[in-house]
Amino acid sequence: MTRRARQVLDEALKLSPEEQSLVLRELLVRLEGEPEPEAEAAWAQEIELRAQQARAGAPSAGDWETVCDEIEAELTRK
Repeated sequence: MTRRARQVLDEALKLSPEEQSLVLRELLVRLEGEPEPEAEAAWAQEIELRAQQARAGAPSAGDWETVCDEIEAELTRK
């Protein structure tokens, strides 16, 4: 990280969490563009579905390593 970037980061870390969130959002918009409303709505719907499933006691998908192992095993069978 450059000295200038480190200085900016140090200053940003002094901000309140709300201000940090605003700075982060602005940086992401400048890097990636405005989020697409359809994608935002789809993610919100997926998050709500997963939250409902978790509250209902549905089993989780597993940890990352287990999921990767299962995918790899399935791909090698094909």
